[in-house]
Amino acid sequence: MKIPGWRKTGREEPQQPLEHERLDELFVSRRVKGIGCGVIVLMVLIGSQFIWSTARRDYSIRAEVTQGMLMAFRVRSAVEEYLRDHGELPANNEEAGLPPPNEISDNYVSQVGIEDGEIVVVYGNTAHEKITGKKLMLVPDTSNGLELSWTCNGYELQDKWLSPTCRTPR
Repeated sequence: MKIPGWRKTGREEPQQPLEHERLDELFVSRRVKGIGCGVIVLMVLIGSQFIWSTARRDYSIRAEVTQGMLMAFRVRSAVEEYLRDHGELPANNEEAGLPPPNEISDNYVSQVGIEDGEIVVVYGNTAHEKITGKKLMLVPDTSNGLELSWTCNGYELQDKWLSPTCRTPR
């Protein structure tokens, strides 16, 4: 009488694995390969999530820095008008006819002020913690008389957050 799944043991004849044993080996090897593939997929997903969150954070910070630059451009017109009327740069906001620096603010900018003709933007309020307290400066060049040209100085901010015109030349 033969019992299914039972084999004779002994040395007289080599034993071949039974059909169901070969199928078990096949399924086990596929499961192991499947686990390895799953781990790789999981690593790719985690890596892409990290890259995505970093890119999204940098994009948000860049938008906040841009908001500060736009506020500085509004103050810039007051500095240029003062220069045309008085022949020199204003020393502060009051001379340029602007409110005090802390009153020129919004969500990401705590103040925009004039310091000896230079426009200084200080980030704060609800700005990202990486730029809170950092400064962006617009420095006027009066070498062309009453025609000003401006240089952006974002030395406290990372280049990747600045507009291309403000980035450190390489």
